[in-house]
Amino acid sequence: MTDSISRAVFFSDLLPQKCPILYKSIANELGKENIHYGLLKNTKDIWCRDYMPIQTDSNRFVLYKYQPDYLQTPYYKRTITDVKAIESIETILHGQVVELDLVLDGGNVVKCGNKVVMTEKVYYENKDKSRIQIRSLLEKAFQLDIIFIPWDKEEILGHSDGVIHYIGDNRILITNYYDYDIDYYNQFKGILDKYFEVITLSYNVKQKHQRSWAYINFLTMGNVLFVPQLGIPEDKQALHQISNILPNFKVIGVPALEAVRRGGALNCISWDVN
Repeated sequence: MTDSISRAVFFSDLLPQKCPILYKSIANELGKENIHYGLLKNTKDIWCRDYMPIQTDSNRFVLYKYQPDYLQTPYYKRTITDVKAIESIETILHGQVVELDLVLDGGNVVKCGNKVVMTEKVYYENKDKSRIQIRSLLEKAFQLDIIFIPWDKEEILGHSDGVIHYIGDNRILITNYYDYDIDYYNQFKGILDKYFEVITLSYNVKQKHQRSWAYINFLTMGNVLFVPQLGIPEDKQALHQISNILPNFKVIGVPALEAVRRGGALNCISWDVN
């Protein structure tokens, strides 16, 4: 949950096959920065952020029920990874593993200082429990206060990491959602404004690209930021803005179109531990 102090980052063993350009590029950049990385063997899809346990401190992980509603057809059920079947998982998960009795995606858990921001989709996937029960279970598991933002039901995943990124000092960076849905943007920004200083990415281009949301889904490792690049005019503007907002970080662009076409970006395809 605290990627700024991560000691290693892992990817699905399917990533080199499914996204070869992305994997080759990010592996090369990680190597240059002397950041340890590895592959998780025996995974079923590339989105390891969604199914891997969530680390709450150096020796504690939360394992949840990864059974998202969008993977419940026979075709997609075969892409659900059994975390306990991943090779050497016991070695990687050093310390205590807490099992959370909730259906959840790791992409819907963004640690923001002493809080966690999630979309309300978690309510819809756990209808056997009340909202009070769900909040209580989450706060007990993560040992932090939970802030819920609305779920944009036009976006089936319902992941908060496709909307926001915590950048420290009680600041949240949010994607250019106003280009897609101004009403939803105003709803969730209004909630976040009560707790954080909110900064919105924006792009000065003739025609807004539908994939420009993806820059928010960058990967932070120590003082290095790996930012998706999509081959569109917004690329340079995203790098420039993030560099200005976070001047003490090294910002590196990584070609990520292979993943973004599939619905995610660099945070989605990675799992970092400390």
